Parts: sequence; C-alpha cells; structure tokens
Amino acid sequence: MIVVGIDIVRSEPPEYAVAILEDGEEVLKKRLSKRELFDLILSLKPDVVAVDDVYELLDGASEFLELVKSHPELKLVQVTGKPGDQRSLQRLAREHGLPTPDPRNPEEEALTCARLAELGVGVEAFVLEDETRVRIGRLRRPGQGGYSQSRYARNLHAAVKRATRELQRLLEAEGMEYDLRVRKAEGGYASAEFTVYERYDRVKPVVNKVDAREIKIDVEPVLRDRITFRDTSHRRELLTIGVDPGTTTALAVLNADGEVVHLESSRELSFSELTERIESLGRPAVVATDVTPVPQAVRRLARSLGARLYVPDRRLSVDEKRELVKGHLARRDQNIRPRDTHQRDALAAAVKAYHAIVKPALRKVERKASEEIKRRDVLRAASYVIKGLPVVDALRIVEEERQVERERREEREKIHRYRERIASLKKELRAYEKKVKKYEHEIEHLERLVERLKRENEELKEKLDRMRDRMEELVEEKIGRKLEAKEREIERLRRELIREKSRRERLERELRRAERLNAILRSGKGIPVVEVEKASHEALAGLETPPVFVLYVEDPSGMSESNVRELSDLSPEAVIVPEDASIPEHALEEFRRLDLPLLREGEDVTVKRAGTLALVESDELRRAVRRTRKRWEEREREREKERILRCIEEYQRRRRGKFIR
Repeated sequence: MIVVGIDIVRSEPPEYAVAILEDGEEVLKKRLSKRELFDLILSLKPDVVAVDDVYELLDGASEFLELVKSHPELKLVQVTGKPGDQRSLQRLAREHGLPTPDPRNPEEEALTCARLAELGVGVEAFVLEDETRVRIGRLRRPGQGGYSQSRYARNLHAAVKRATRELQRLLEAEGMEYDLRVRKAEGGYASAEFTVYERYDRVKPVVNKVDAREIKIDVEPVLRDRITFRDTSHRRELLTIGVDPGTTTALAVLNADGEVVHLESSRELSFSELTERIESLGRPAVVATDVTPVPQAVRRLARSLGARLYVPDRRLSVDEKRELVKGHLARRDQNIRPRDTHQRDALAAAVKAYHAIVKPALRKVERKASEEIKRRDVLRAASYVIKGLPVVDALRIVEEERQVERERREEREKIHRYRERIASLKKELRAYEKKVKKYEHEIEHLERLVERLKRENEELKEKLDRMRDRMEELVEEKIGRKLEAKEREIERLRRELIREKSRRERLERELRRAERLNAILRSGKGIPVVEVEKASHEALAGLETPPVFVLYVEDPSGMSESNVRELSDLSPEAVIVPEDASIPEHALEEFRRLDLPLLREGEDVTVKRAGTLALVESDELRRAVRRTRKRWEEREREREKERILRCIEEYQRRRRGKFIR
C-alpha cells in the first residue's frame, strides 16, 4: 500500500512538503511545486493521497479532474475530518500514538498525514458523480464537393453509427444503464452522446474496446458541483430510503429497526445534494418509490448508492398511504408527522419497502446467526441478503470482513509496539551519548590539568634555575642542603606528572573502548552486563536493569537458594561469575532447577569492559548458554545413570544375601 502525505509550505508560488509511505516504511520526504507534485502522483499512482485540508491542494473540483482521469482509483483523504468538524494534526497524532508533529515543520506534518491515513483516519473527498459522458463523432468535418466527397461523408456517418451500436452492445453486456442521444445524418449518425450511469473508471475500459480508427471518441467523467466528503467509519447500517421525486423532492430514511431518522422535502434538493445527504446518514440497503413507471432519477439514485430498488406491486391509494404511515409511527411511538403529501408518499414507500424486504432479511439472518455475533455484523449480513446472497454466504462474508478488521487492528497494534520500542531504544541511545559526553568532558578536564601541570613544570624549572644561581652564592654546605631539598621536590613533581600522564592515557584507552562497546550495543550484537558485588537481597532490591541484560556477581561464595530465585525473578539472559569463584552446591542445583544459565568469565564467556560500561557479545553468549545447558543435561544423565547402577547393585546385593541364607 502506497500513501502520499502532503502539507502546504507556502501558497504563492505553491510549494508542498511530501512524505511517501510504502507498506508502512518511509521511502521519500521532499518539497515539490504543484506541477511536480501532480506529476509524482500520476507516475507513482498511490493508493491514498492524504492531506490536512483538501483546499490547500485543490482550488476546486475541476482541478482534481486531471488526476482522476489518469488515475481513477485514486483516493483523496482529509485526515482532520469534515470541514466544520476538523481536529488538529497534533491532537489526532496523540490520540493514535504517533509522534506529535511540529506545526512549524511541514515535512513532519506531511508524514503525520500519511501515518493517519494508513490507520484509516479521516474522511474521503469525492469529486465525481457515478455518471460518465461518452461522445462519438467524426474525426473531421467533410467539406463541400461532388460525388466522392458525399460518399466519404456517408462512410464517416456509417462509422459513427457502427461505433454507437458496438458501444451499446458492450454496455448492455456489462449490465450498464445509459441514455443515448444521436444526431442523424445521411448514411448513419453525425454524432452520438451516451450518458452512462456508472463510474468513469468502469466505463473507460469498456469504451476502449470500440474500434475508433475512423472516428473520435471522448470519455468525460461528470463532476459534482462541489467537493463532498464521506466518513466511512461508524455509520448506520441497513437504511431504507423512500423517495418521492418531482418538482418538490421528498426524502424519508428508516434505520434497521424501522425508526424514522430523517424526513424532509424541498424544491431545491439537487441529485448530488440528495446523494450526499443519504451517504451522511449511513449505508442504504433499499431505495423505494411508489411512482410508476420508476423515474430515471430514482433508478440512478439506487445505482449510485449501490442499493436495491423497490417498487410496490400496485400503486397505493392515498388512504392506504395515510394508514400505513400512521400505523408504523404509532407502533414505534415516534412523535413525527409528515408536513406535506410528498413527505407522506416518501415515508409510505420506505415503510412498505422495510416490511417487504428489510425486515424479512433481518429476521432470516438473526435466526441463522450465532449469539456472539454483534448487531452491526447482523445488519451487514442482512444487507448482503437483500442484494441476493444466501444467508449462509452473507454470514461467511461478514465473518471474513471481521477477520480482516481484526488483522488490521493487530497490525496497527504491532506497529504501535514497534514505535514504542524504537522510542525506548532512542532513549537508551541518548543515555549512552550523555555518558560519552561526560567522558569527553573528563578528558577535556584532564587535558587542561596536563596543560596546567606543564606550565607549573616550566615555572618550577625557571624557579630551579634561579635557585641554582642563588646556590652558587651560598656556602657549600647550605647550597648542598637546599639543592638536595629542591631536587627531591622536582623528583616528586616529575613522578606526579608521570602519574597524571599515565592516568590520561588510561582514560583515553577506556574512552576508545567505551565507544567500541557502545557501537556494538547500538548494532544489537551485544548485551549489557549489570554488575553486583554479591547476590544478596539488599544488593538486588531496587536494582535497575535494562530490558535485556546479563548479571555479573563478583562474589558468589555466600549465595543461597533464595538468592538464586531472586536472580531468576530479574529475568537476566544469564548469570556470570569470576572464573575461580566458589559457589555452594545447593546454589548450583537451584540454578539448574530454574534453568538459569550460570557462566564463568574467561572459561565460558568474555566480558568486555570500559569504565562503568560492560557487555558480552550476543552470539558468544548464546553459544555459552547452549554449552552450559548441554553440560547440565549430560550431568543429569550421568546422575541418573549412577542412580540406576546403585539400584542394580543394591538389588544384586540383596539377591546374593538371599541365596547365601
């Protein structure tokens, strides 16, 4: 799955920060102009384009047409929610366990948009109607002329007519409904225009099958008058829609329990507004009307919503409609009254469809479904039954959908755990970097100390020279005594200087070794070693340990069985003791009983140290643990063998004694 996250950097000239995720991994983060961004989307063909505000990317529905025509499956998501009900990226990031983006950093906000869309957050923006126009015409207009020109024109008209008939056949084979207007001419059609009531991405492949060598075919999706938004999560299921079309259009909506959740009528309700209104209420299962023959607008509405069309077997009288609506509302104790005849007719059609189709389908599913299945899943299964599936197949499909949702939820939880682990490792890395900086400060301090000692040494040398000049003027004995005292002082200072130099070199070696050990830890090839002097209760209580570690006990001689159990409770990978350390036998037995590997430094494993930092290599530790457990198993087999031999010897002794008697 490829997700492109976008955030605006500046509006004039337009520049955008772009972050691309492929199967959850960040593969690109950069800034692009609007033209470069559109080219990237057209070439990459992502599954989702995620933004925090659609209007930062698009000036209107027509601008999105370029992307949709080249990539019909493109899904545009506004992660902050519907206009007027939007929430900030920072709040959404905190709610979904993502790093909070800096509002001043467009790259971070673009990446957050992509992460949120990947988790299914946001609303989808729609720009196209479920309607496509196909125009078939001549490649060029024939001019005036004689017989040959007339014959050429007739051939063109015949080609347009053949293409029209071929497209009619293909659309009917695919089950697509359409309206057709043609302009007749000598020998055939001068032009033909189809209005196909299907999405552009479904119509385009069908049109491509038509032979268009001598004609021109244009395929254009029908744009909505504005960008609309649809939240596909937490919506009502199994709605029954009643429509009374005409100059005044009425809409009635029943939920799965037959309750009226929406009732209105208006002279200004366009088709796109009607569709958007229904989609905002939930997922329709049935669209009903009592008008016969069924108006084309109602058929188009049912197709657009993916719902089943219902028309009563006969036209209901006014009294029947009134009684049907009155009885239905009374049974559900709803204090609702239609304001006009249009609302009454729409509600009557919805009630009739509910009792004829929705309620029986719901009862079938409830009889077959297990008690554990949720109400929402029962409604989803009933919607499949309404579309013609057997109950068993509908329940199986719903169960498969639930399994997919569970797998997606588990995948999101796994990603969240990985991110928490990465954050923890980053925290540990910062701690190690802090230690390295501390060592660097110590080195700087020592270097300053060395410089100071050098200056002092120079000062002492100068002072010594002055003293020597002075000594020449003093008496022989006095000069000798003072000279001896000064030489002792110089020798002491030289020894101190040598000691300080040695200490500095030792610290530098430890620092280099610490850096190497720190690199091993970061690469995951090493495990930190936590050292304690003794395995006593006082030493182990409150001991802070990393998630994965090895415990080093310097003096295990007084270790008891309870101490071993306390060590095991800390969950170390292994316990290491000095090579020549003495361990009580009962403690060794407890180690073997608890299956807690006990290793000796030097003999089984090598502990690398640098200052306060110590570690063992992961591969060496695993090999040592396997060898230790193998020794334990061999020793246990030897003991078992000895016990069996002793039993046999005892048995033989008893047998011999019995024969002697």
